[in-house]
Amino acid sequence: LSVLAVTYSLVLFTTSCVAVAATRQHQGSGVVTLGGQILDSACALDTSSAYQLIEMDPVPMGQMIREGEGPLHPFSLRLVHCSLTRPDPARPGQYLPDWEHVRVTFEGMSDRQGRSFAAVGSSQGVALNITDVNGRESVPGVPMSLTPLTGEDQVLHYTLRLIGNGSPMAVGTHRAAIRFRLEYF
Repeated sequence: LSVLAVTYSLVLFTTSCVAVAATRQHQGSGVVTLGGQILDSACALDTSSAYQLIEMDPVPMGQMIREGEGPLHPFSLRLVHCSLTRPDPARPGQYLPDWEHVRVTFEGMSDRQGRSFAAVGSSQGVALNITDVNGRESVPGVPMSLTPLTGEDQVLHYTLRLIGNGSPMAVGTHRAAIRFRLEYF
């Protein structure tokens, strides 16, 4: 069984950004070097899927208390340039077993005894849920079900929803950073 894991980030913010003005004075210098390697992969991730920002409209506290959840916010991961065949780099002209599935794992701070993603900020009593197209909820750090690969470009659809976490609610802003990992089998 061959596995390849590729990690990306899905960033979810519900706060505003503040611009910072820079002066022309010398502020120091430095070099940042990043390195990495993808050994083998069935698909590439479309660049618009790698880093996503999902902004949520304010949800009235009364609605959250009555319904226990906010509106759905759809997002997707687009797999492109898929090829299920796997040449064996150790044996030219030979092939490894074809890729058959992809599995997504969402990772981030957890809430609700590990069942949801934590929302941090000045608001209280809320968490975030991610659900796939079949209604299966993502648990932070736990791989979701395998999804068959088609060999073509493929879109994995999910929804994000603000939910109550069982604690008393307080109005305010919140944010979360959620990473995801793609594993091919």
